[in-house]
Amino acid sequence: MALPVSLCLFASTPDITDLGFIVRVLTGNIDELPKQAIEWGYDGIEFMPDPEKVPEPAVMERALKAAGAAMPVVNTGRMGVQRMALIDDDEAVRSRSIAAFKRMLDFAGFFGARVGLGIARGKGIPGATREHMDRLAGDVFRELAEHAERTGAVIMLEPADPGVTSYINTVDEAMEWVRRIASPAFSVMLDTYELAESEPSIEHGIRAARGQAHHIHLYDPSRWPPGVRAETNRLDWPVVFKLLRETSFRGSASVVLVPEGDPAPAARQTASFIRRAFTG
Repeated sequence: MALPVSLCLFASTPDITDLGFIVRVLTGNIDELPKQAIEWGYDGIEFMPDPEKVPEPAVMERALKAAGAAMPVVNTGRMGVQRMALIDDDEAVRSRSIAAFKRMLDFAGFFGARVGLGIARGKGIPGATREHMDRLAGDVFRELAEHAERTGAVIMLEPADPGVTSYINTVDEAMEWVRRIASPAFSVMLDTYELAESEPSIEHGIRAARGQAHHIHLYDPSRWPPGVRAETNRLDWPVVFKLLRETSFRGSASVVLVPEGDPAPAARQTASFIRRAFTG
């Protein structure tokens, strides 16, 4: 049975290791990343470019074609650790961040890929009212959605737990923004860390997306990927995959590397586990 999703590894260039990113990802130069993902049993990568040095699409296109790999999603998470925030009271910070996000939309649009909007929005504005942040967010989200429509990319608003941001923590909140923006280039995505930390239940969070989520991050709150170190997992992975099958989830799914030790055996184990889980 064919897998209903394109299974990907989080991937970035080696300089990400100096940024203290929240999870461990596959690192290497652009030629290496797609090949390594394929060798470990994945369909491709969720690429995390340096927002200030986004590569030329043609460079990535050659690497993907050479490996027979896909890149369905561009991840903007590096914006958060490179001191950018789309929703910020400082107009200079907002402008710099919007410009960076647009560069990644241009890059993704070349491939018809989707672009995650998660911690790129920032941690929230201390002391600001929700109404104030909503006004800023509305202006920023509409501007980015219009740019995405022109490029052929699709933005996926990612709810995140309160430990990451104080703004847009649940799938219900993200879906309300999808309704407000009302653009074919502005959608929502899922993340199992958020589902575990912020939702009334895993089932509520998955069903709240109402079939509009076509990408999901799969990792336990312990920062370990599915199918590895089950004794420390907080998530009930069989239940998660049962719900995804029941809601006819289609699109792409990405996983992180194990936070310690040799990543290769665990990455292969995770890929095999997920393929079995998605096909029931």
